[in-house]
Amino acid sequence: MSDWTKQFFRAAIFTPGSLEALAAAPGEASAAWKALNLKPGSRVLDLACGTGRHSILLARRGAIVLGLDKTPAYLKEARRRAGTLRNCRFVRGDMRRLPFENEFDAAMNLWTSFGYFAKESDDLKALRGVARALKPGGLFLIEMVDHAWVRARTSHRHWNRQSDGSYLLQDAGLVEGRDPRMINEWTILRRGCKPLRTRFTLRGYDKPRLYAALRRAGLRPLKSWTALVGSVRRKFNGRLVVLARKPIRQNWKVKVVPKA
Repeated sequence: MSDWTKQFFRAAIFTPGSLEALAAAPGEASAAWKALNLKPGSRVLDLACGTGRHSILLARRGAIVLGLDKTPAYLKEARRRAGTLRNCRFVRGDMRRLPFENEFDAAMNLWTSFGYFAKESDDLKALRGVARALKPGGLFLIEMVDHAWVRARTSHRHWNRQSDGSYLLQDAGLVEGRDPRMINEWTILRRGCKPLRTRFTLRGYDKPRLYAALRRAGLRPLKSWTALVGSVRRKFNGRLVVLARKPIRQNWKVKVVPKA
């Protein structure tokens, strides 16, 4: 995984702190606050936090937030944006090796930040780490592209103009079978610069597959939406949002006292 991430997670190719992302963040943070039933003092894990745009907004509402990401440049920007906020901190880490146990009231993974590992077993490691990190009864919110929507599209080649004036060509190929995936090739064109190209693979999760993975990890899916922001009845827009809970297990042990 390390080779492609070094090429992809850099400002010239991709930044979670783009103008579009920052503009959408307040609505997304409000939706996450409501879905996760957060209150001032709630402890929240923001998994793959990027430049911290959601973490910081939740912290400003009073939550105690830990943002985790693997890209040093993103974390540096997150710390700069957080400034003197004492209830928001950022650490570098691998989501497959979360070192937490029963620490958080809630966790979230937003903006299709899941499914990039070469092995499906690594995805499961990440979800099991979330389950360990949550307190019993804790909630987990995950949001990503819905592979059912991807399959239904007639074209997987699109041009988009970015906020910095560049153009992004996304060209995707689908691999079906037991482990469906989307192989993405990006080309970025900027005036006066050589084209930038990168390639990555995203594992295909539709609702049944994501629900199954969450259950295998020890989390219980509660409900799903087709958009993080807006009504549940909003027209399908290609997103998959799922809320899950870590069960409260009560293993009662009866102590047998021998008769005198």
